Amino acid sequence: MDKLNNKVVGLTLGTLSAVLYVVCVIFYWITPKATSAYFNYLFHGVELTEIARQITFTDSVVGLVLIFVSTYVIGILFASLYNYFNRKY
Repeated sequence: MDKLNNKVVGLTLGTLSAVLYVVCVIFYWITPKATSAYFNYLFHGVELTEIARQITFTDSVVGLVLIFVSTYVIGILFASLYNYFNRKY
C-alpha cells in the first residue's frame, strides 16, 4: 500500500470540513430553527433550539478558520499514524 502524503490528507480533510461548515452556516442563516432542530437529532439529550443565538459574520469566519486548522492537523495526524502502522504491519 502506498504512503499517504500528510499535507495532502490534511488539506483534503481541512477543505472538506470548511466547505461543510460554510454550508451549515448558510443553512443556519436561512433557517435557524430548522437547522437547530436537525442538530437536536444528532446530539441526543441536548436541546439546541433553546440555546441557539444569532451568528455574526465574525463568528462564522473565526469558526471557519478554526475548523480548517483543526481538521488539517487531524488529517496530518491521521496520515502519520496510517503511514506508521502501514510500515509496522
